[in-house]
Amino acid sequence: MASSDVKKMRQLVRSLPVPASPSTADLERGNLAGQLLRMYEDLDKTVRRCDESGTRSKWTVRVGSAATAAASAVSGTTLVSGSTGTVAIVVGSVTASLGVVGSVVAALNLGAGIKQNQSDHAQYLPLLRKLGSYAAAELPTAAVEDIRASLDSFADQISKVEATDAAAA
Repeated sequence: MASSDVKKMRQLVRSLPVPASPSTADLERGNLAGQLLRMYEDLDKTVRRCDESGTRSKWTVRVGSAATAAASAVSGTTLVSGSTGTVAIVVGSVTASLGVVGSVVAALNLGAGIKQNQSDHAQYLPLLRKLGSYAAAELPTAAVEDIRASLDSFADQISKVEATDAAAA
């Protein structure tokens, strides 16, 4: 489902004036506007994916910590109650399993994943805003050559961020 920003951008691109008998430049402006819209939609998805991935990573860290805490609480309760026999072995085994799983999840360096998502978000969001501002302020009146140059510049900036992300992975 498209975000409200993407819906507004679609309306903006559709509202570009089209003369009754469009020239080649007018048709090319429409094609370039379509390319700008696709770039905007892709960046919007990327920014939202970074947000969702960061949220999932934070949730995983919380679950891992909760599992470790629960395992510790159960093992402590078992030891305090002084249980012996089969019950103590079963509860101890479950507790040990929960403790190991929780510790592994918490120890998986998820903090690095969270930082990477925040970094990606911080790099892509300004590009998304620049692209939106350009579409709103300059696209309707800019010369076709200027639009093409601006889209090439935006594509280069996006490629640089993607290359940085790939190198960091």
